[in-house]
Amino acid sequence: MTTTPDTNRRERGQHLLIARALTVLACLAVVPTVRADFAAGLAAYKAKDYATAAREYQAAAARGEARAQNDLGVLYERGLGVKQDFAEAAVWYRKAADNGFLAAQTNLGYLHESGQGVPRDFGKALALYQQAADRNWAQAQNNLGSLYEKGLGVQRDYGRAMLWYRKAADQDSPQAQTNVGYLLETGRGVPRDDAGAMQWYRKAADKGFAQAENNIGALFERGRGVTADLNTAIAWYRKAVEKKNPQAQTNLGFLYGAGRGLPRDDAKAVELFRAAAAQDFAQAQSNLGFMLAEGRSVERDYAAARALYEKAIAQGLAQAMMHLAVLYEKGRGVAQDNAVALTWYRRAAEAGYRPAAQRLFAVYTNGELGEQIDPVRAKLWADRVQ
Repeated sequence: MTTTPDTNRRERGQHLLIARALTVLACLAVVPTVRADFAAGLAAYKAKDYATAAREYQAAAARGEARAQNDLGVLYERGLGVKQDFAEAAVWYRKAADNGFLAAQTNLGYLHESGQGVPRDFGKALALYQQAADRNWAQAQNNLGSLYEKGLGVQRDYGRAMLWYRKAADQDSPQAQTNVGYLLETGRGVPRDDAGAMQWYRKAADKGFAQAENNIGALFERGRGVTADLNTAIAWYRKAVEKKNPQAQTNLGFLYGAGRGLPRDDAKAVELFRAAAAQDFAQAQSNLGFMLAEGRSVERDYAAARALYEKAIAQGLAQAMMHLAVLYEKGRGVAQDNAVALTWYRRAAEAGYRPAAQRLFAVYTNGELGEQIDPVRAKLWADRVQ
C-alpha cells in the first residue's frame, strides 16, 4: 500500500503545456503606418495600464484593425483592464481570425480546444490551428502537434505530432522544443533517445522555459541520458519553481517530503504541494491530500484529503484513486465500505497503477475486504504487477 506521495513526473497534459495559445500580445512590433489608437493601446499595455489599453484597442478593433481585435481578445481572456470573459474573447478572436490574423486563429483554436467561452470542439480547433500552421505560425504548429499526440479531433499519430513540433521547434519555440524532447524521452513515434531529449530541453531551458528546466531536473534525478546527480536535479527544479511551474513544485516537494537530497521538511513539502495544487496540478492535489490524511506537518483532515483526491481523479490520476480506496477501506472521513474500496482499487489498477494491482493481489490471495480467496483473480492482478 502506498505510504508516500509520488512525483509522477510524466503526468499527461501537464508536461506538454499544450499551448496556452496566448501568443505574443500584438505579435509585434508597431509599424510606422499603424493606427494611432492601436499604437496608444500597445503603449498602454506595455505600461501595464490595461484599462487604457482596452479602450484604445476597442476603438481600433471597431474599425477592423485585426491586431487590435486579437489583442482585445487577449485582454478579455486574461481579465486585464476588463472583466474576464472568455465568450467576449472568442468574439474578438473570431473577427481577427476572419481577417486572416494568425495569432487570433491560434487563440480561437485554443478556446475551442479547452471549451472556454465556446463549446469544446476539437475539430474546429484542429481546423484553426491548421490554417495558421500552414502559414508557418509556430504556436499553431505546436498546438497542432499536441492534438495529434493526444488524438484529439484526429487519430493519434506520434509521427505527425513530431513533424509539427519540429517545425515549431526549428523556429525556436521553447514550448515545441520541450515537446520534441518529451517524445524523444518517451520514445513515442521515434526511438527513445534520452541524450537527444536533453539537448532539446537545454535549448528551451536556455530561454528560461520552466517546463524544460523541470524536465532536465527529472533526467538528472533518474540518471536518464546523464549521470544521476540529485544536487543538479534540485538546482534545476529550483529554477522552474522560481517561475511557479507546478510540476517542479511537486517534484521538489516530494524530495523534501522523502528527505532525498534535502533535509526532510514536511512543512516545505506541503507548501510546495499547495502552490501546485492551486494551479490544478493533479499530482500535487493527490500529494497534498496524502499529507492531510496522514497529518504530516498539518492537522489531519480526511474531508479535505478526499476533496483533493476527487479533484485529481477528475483528471484521471490513478494514484489518487488508490488513496481514495484507502479512505474507504479504513473508514477514514467516510463510512467504511469494502465494496467502494474495491471499486477504486480496481479503477486505479486498470489505469496502470501497480500498487493498486498489488493490493488486489493481496485481497484475492488472502481473502480480504470481504472477498473469498480466489487464485484465478489473484493471478490476474499479479500479472498486472509484472
